[in-house]
Amino acid sequence: MSDKEKKNEITERPKRRLDKYGLYIVVLLLFFVAAIVIISLYLRSQLNSVKKDDKNYKYHFVFIGKSEDSYTANHIYEEARSYGRQHDVYVEKLKNSASASYSDDDYVRMAKDMGVDGIIIEASDEKSLGSCIDEAEENGVPTITILTDCPGSRKSFIEIGNYNLGREYARTIINITRTRSPKVMVFINEEQDGYLQVVDGIRETLANEGNHLSPELDIKNVGDMPNFRITELVKESLSDAETRPDILICVNEHDTKVVYQAARDYDLAEKTQLIGYGISEPLLRAIRDGEIAAIVDADSAQLGMMSVDVLLNYHKKGSCNDHIIVDDTVVTKDNVERYLDED
Repeated sequence: MSDKEKKNEITERPKRRLDKYGLYIVVLLLFFVAAIVIISLYLRSQLNSVKKDDKNYKYHFVFIGKSEDSYTANHIYEEARSYGRQHDVYVEKLKNSASASYSDDDYVRMAKDMGVDGIIIEASDEKSLGSCIDEAEENGVPTITILTDCPGSRKSFIEIGNYNLGREYARTIINITRTRSPKVMVFINEEQDGYLQVVDGIRETLANEGNHLSPELDIKNVGDMPNFRITELVKESLSDAETRPDILICVNEHDTKVVYQAARDYDLAEKTQLIGYGISEPLLRAIRDGEIAAIVDADSAQLGMMSVDVLLNYHKKGSCNDHIIVDDTVVTKDNVERYLDED
């Protein structure tokens, strides 16, 4: 071999080595991509034919509630699952205590990646959640919100209705008042959508159905108050016999729990009649023990069935009602044992 040929051989040898390694890398990358595709297709095929209780269901919906200890959310899910079984739908509860570290954004992404046929979620108006719902919609997964909304992203919103909620508070006032001129204090959150409708519902129903009464309404905005300040307000309001309200109303679950705990801590629970919102086991026990007069919430059975129906109608017709109002339910000492038995 000539010197020139030897020189070319020395030059070409590293190039061949690099080409060889490059080929190995390409082959490994292709193998890796193929493996991911095969696994994804397998998982999707498994999910497309959901088999539970030895039955293949046509549709697979997931339910995402806000809290594991919410009586209403749990019963909505149970009703949706039971009703779904009768209509070829498997409803799966995605959030549980073992996965409490995940956010609602994460759960919506999980549902999208699972390729489910619909999402039922107790939502919020967070922009990040709206973006996740939009992304699920773009991937063919319709979403409906219940009790609390994420406007602009979902297909439908199912709720009790703020005006109806106000009407139910007023009717409860009429039923439980011990005086013809009750002092009624209402804790509202001005940042919460629909609070004006709640107040209108209270006022108009008292005027129409409680015209034999002369109530004195005191509306207080506690929306921007931290919990300790609400606690102080409860102590101040209930401690003075001259200004103490006969009835104290809370229009969301958070305020109901804070106010009830404050009244208990300061031994003031018997000084006023508390009407709250949001059924939960501690609040049910408080009603049984006479520390809370009543709790108003959505009819969980109706809402659970309606959630499934809305998604089914969307799949069949390609559209659904944008906003749906369901009935409410009121829990008092007269019927609380039924709810405790169910729980």
